[in-house]
Parts: sequence; C-alpha cells; structure tokens
Amino acid sequence: MPETENAPAARGEARKHLGEGSPAFERRLAALDAWDSRWVRPDAKYLTVIVINEIVSCVIWTAVLCVPLVLRLLEVWSWPWMWLAVALPVLSVAWTVLELVLAPRRARARGYSEREEDLLVRQGVMWHRITVVPYGRMQYVEVSSGPWDRLFGLAKVELHTASAATDVKIEGISQHDAARLREELAQRGEERLAAL
Repeated sequence: MPETENAPAARGEARKHLGEGSPAFERRLAALDAWDSRWVRPDAKYLTVIVINEIVSCVIWTAVLCVPLVLRLLEVWSWPWMWLAVALPVLSVAWTVLELVLAPRRARARGYSEREEDLLVRQGVMWHRITVVPYGRMQYVEVSSGPWDRLFGLAKVELHTASAATDVKIEGISQHDAARLREELAQRGEERLAAL
C-alpha cells in the first residue's frame, strides 16, 4: 500500500513545533536560560488547544455570571446593583481577551530539554520557571490527554518524583513524542537507579 503525504504526520513523525516569537521575546527567553540548552517547543496545534480551552471557559463563566443580570432584569432580585450585574460578565469577557492575547507567548515559553543526566522543563515568561529533574529521581512517568488534546493528536507527559514540588508537566506534545519520551525517561530513570 503506498504511503500518502499525511501518513508521516498521522504517525507523529514529522510534527511542526511552534515557531519563534518576536526577537525581543526570544532575547528575553534566552536571558532567562542559564543552561543555554536546545529547547523543544510544544506542537504547533497546542496553541489551538489553548484558544479553544479559553473560549469554552469564557462561555461557561460568562453564562454563570450573567445569571444575576438576568434575574435583575426580570425583577426577581433587587440585588446586586445593576452596575455590578453588568460588570461581572464584562470582566469575564475582558479577562478571556487578555488570556487570548497572551496565549501565544505562554505557549512559546513552554518547552523541554533532554540532557545527559537530567531533564529541563520551562514555562512562563513573566513568572519564568525552569525545573530540573534528574533522571534518577523520577518515580514514574504518566502520559495523559484530554478531549481537545486527542482531537488534535496531542498529549501531556507528567513526571513524578519523590518530592511533589519537582513534579512537572510537559504539555502540548504529539502523542508519538509523548510515548517516545515516556519510554526514554523511564529507561534513563531505571539506568540511574541501577547505577546507585
């Protein structure tokens, strides 16, 4: 059976990762990276998943926050004040717009780097955090994916260590990469434990 153009992408072999951000954004990320590592960014479809999650969340929260306004307009309630009943759904929409504007930066700031003895996981720009997980400290590796992730062929890898503070998640990677990463990390962890 001949292989089609989409077959490699369907198997997760040739996935496109998020591209670079603006030069200023990339300089800022590089300045925060003390290790000067080669980072693997999330899959390009991860941004779509973030946007869908934000929009669904906005619709739910705005609907819930519109209840006081509807009850006020139907004159069922005399409380809250009309300005407050209007302000709640407006603030919900404004918050979502802010989240959607920042979503590309948040997605591009995520990444992981496999090194000889440990794994680096980064996230955030404003509140930047890089977590270093030595392979020998990993207890188990878990792969999960929600409904939107599965729809776009993505998964999340969770690394659990003896200390809950160093548990990390690598989000927005392809299911193929997640399976590969799970196997490699589990193998490296066993090798480091056997060496002790």
